[in-house]
Amino acid sequence: MRREQILDAAERVLVERGLAAATMADVAEAAAVAKGTVYLYFESKAELLAALRARYFERFAAMLGDPPPGGRAPAGTAERVERLVAASYDFARANHALHHVLFHEAGFGEADAFTRARAVMADLVEAGRASGELTVADPALATDFLLHGLHGVLVTATHHPRSQRRRLVAGVSELICQALGVTRPGGTTTPRGPGSGSTGRGPGRERARRG
Repeated sequence: MRREQILDAAERVLVERGLAAATMADVAEAAAVAKGTVYLYFESKAELLAALRARYFERFAAMLGDPPPGGRAPAGTAERVERLVAASYDFARANHALHHVLFHEAGFGEADAFTRARAVMADLVEAGRASGELTVADPALATDFLLHGLHGVLVTATHHPRSQRRRLVAGVSELICQALGVTRPGGTTTPRGPGSGSTGRGPGRERARRG
């Protein structure tokens, strides 16, 4: 409990003061413990930062994981996609400032965070293939494409109001399902929007009208 108390305090101090200005003494004061107590758990500021990053990764992975079925059938691919997008958005919004300090200010790569997110996305794709809900010729390529696309959208979204959440989650989930060709219950695929082939007012319909 004391260790978590110190880590919680360190997060607050780093976000408020920035990495360069924050000191171990500041963390001790924020945690309401003696400075020596902080050093009992973390020998240096670098070690404290490493512990904060490790906890960040654990929380991120926990948010991306599927909740237990609770007596009902496991979630289908479309539902898992929406959960993944919503969880990624919520985590990015809630931890935007902390992420900036732990990675950008500290000059630390985001590879570990991407590794965890990629594992969840890869599992989603493989599970969808196994259930027959989607057909992907190159699962690894599809996983990387979707992951980096989602990350790019989230980077932009963190600078917008939360009122964008519903639109973003619904829109990105639909795009991912379309890219994967997810089959909805009943054997139908995710509908494509206007401009895709013969639907809406796209090129297919325009050519047919001219003919």
